[in-house]
Amino acid sequence: MKRLKLFPKTFLVSIGLFAALIILVHALVYTLMPQFYLQQKEREAADNLTALATELHSKSTEDIRRLSQEFATMKNVNITLTTDGRNQYFQGFQSVNIVTDSGKSVDTSVVKITDGQTVDPRSVILQQGSVTNNQGRAITVKLLADVAPVTQAKLATLHVLPYTMLGSLLVALIFSYIYSRFVTRPIRQMAAVTTTMQRLEKDAHYPVNSRDEIGVLGRNINELYQNLWQTIRSLEHENKRITQLEKEKIAFLRAASHELKTPLAALRIMLENMQLNIGEYKNRDQYLAESVAQVDRLAAMVNDVLRSGSVAEQALRQEKRLRIDKLISEVVDDYTLLAKTRGMTFTVDARPTTIRANRDMMRHVISNLVSNAVRHGDAGSVIRITCNQHELAIENACRPLTKQQLQHVFDPFYRSNATTKQHADSSGIGLYTVKMLLDARGLDHDFTPHGRSMRFVVRFG
Repeated sequence: MKRLKLFPKTFLVSIGLFAALIILVHALVYTLMPQFYLQQKEREAADNLTALATELHSKSTEDIRRLSQEFATMKNVNITLTTDGRNQYFQGFQSVNIVTDSGKSVDTSVVKITDGQTVDPRSVILQQGSVTNNQGRAITVKLLADVAPVTQAKLATLHVLPYTMLGSLLVALIFSYIYSRFVTRPIRQMAAVTTTMQRLEKDAHYPVNSRDEIGVLGRNINELYQNLWQTIRSLEHENKRITQLEKEKIAFLRAASHELKTPLAALRIMLENMQLNIGEYKNRDQYLAESVAQVDRLAAMVNDVLRSGSVAEQALRQEKRLRIDKLISEVVDDYTLLAKTRGMTFTVDARPTTIRANRDMMRHVISNLVSNAVRHGDAGSVIRITCNQHELAIENACRPLTKQQLQHVFDPFYRSNATTKQHADSSGIGLYTVKMLLDARGLDHDFTPHGRSMRFVVRFG
C-alpha cells in the first residue's frame, strides 16, 4: 500500500478534525437550543411580570386598566387581572380568553381557553403575582407569554442544520487546503533541499524566511551542511597531504636504498679483494679499518633513517601546549660546546612563545636546524635565533646556496659540493626530515638566502 505524502495526510487529518467538530457543534445546537430558548422566555416573562407589578402598584382602577392594555400590546403578552373574583382580560398575542377554576392552583399540563380549546403548555409561559391599587384592594395579575412549540422549534432547527453543516464543511475544506499548503510548503521545500544536499551539491541552501521552529531547523540544516562541506574540504586537503607524504616516503625509501647500495657495493668489493689477496688489498689491517669506518657510516645512516621515520610517526600524537623559547634554550645548550670548537657563538632573542605540538617532533626540528647552522656555517661566525608567537627564525653566516641548490636542498640524501667536501659523514636527510615533520604538522616554512647568510623560518600560524 502506497503511503500518503505529507500534504494529503495533513489535509485529511485537518478536514477530519473540522468535520468532527462541526457535527459535535450542530448536535449540541439541536439538543440544547430548545432548552435555552424556554429558559430565556421564562426569564423574560418573570421580568415582564415584575415590571408590570411595579407600574400598577398604588394606581387607580382606570390607570391599572390602561397601563395593563398598553403593557400587553407593547410586550405581546396576555394579562388577566382578578379583583374580588372578577376577571379582566387584556390580550396582546391572540384573541382568546383564559379561564381558570377559581380558588384552584393552575394546572401545569393544560391551560383552559374560554372557547373550549386546549393548548400545549410548552407553547405558553404563565407567570402570576399580585398588586394593590390606591384603595388598598388586592389585585391578582396573571401574565401569559407566547412561545413557539418546542417540537416546531426542533423541526425548524432540523431543517436548517443540513444547510449549515454543508456550508461549514465547505469552509472547512477551503481552510484545510490553505492550512495544509501553508504548513507543508516549508517542510516539502526542506525535503527538496536536503535531497540536493544528499547528492553533495555545493550550492544547496535552504532559504530561511521565518524565526519560528521551522526557521531554526532550516538554519541548523544550513549550518550543518556548511560544516559538512568544511569537513569534506579539510579531509580532501588532508588526504592530498597524506598522499604527498606517502609519495615522499616512497621516494625517500628509494633514495635510501640507492644511498645504501653504493657504499655496500664498495664495501663488498673491498672485502672480496682482501679475501682474495688482490693487489694493495693484501694490507688487510688498513682496509679492515676502512671497512669498519664504512660500516659505521652505514650504521649512522640507517639510524638516521629509522629515527626520522619514528619521529615522523609521532609528529601528530601526544600534542600539548609547548614553550618553544624554553625548547630553544635546551637545544642551544646541547650545541654550545660543538659551536665553540668552530669558534661560533649564539645570539638568541626568544620571547615567551606557546604553541600546541608534539615536543619530540619540535625538538627534532630545532635540533636539526641548529645542527646544520653549526656544521655548515662559517667558522667564527654568529648564529642568530629569533622567536616570537608568529615565527621561529635561525640564521647562520655562510656562502648562500644557488637557486639550483635550493631546488634540491630538501631532497633526501642531497648534498651540495661544498657540503660533501666539508662533511662527508653527513647523512643528507636532516632538512628532508625537517620538511616532512613541518608538513605533517601543517606549519609553513622557507629556507632562503639573506645577504651573506642562509635563513630558515618556521611560521606558527
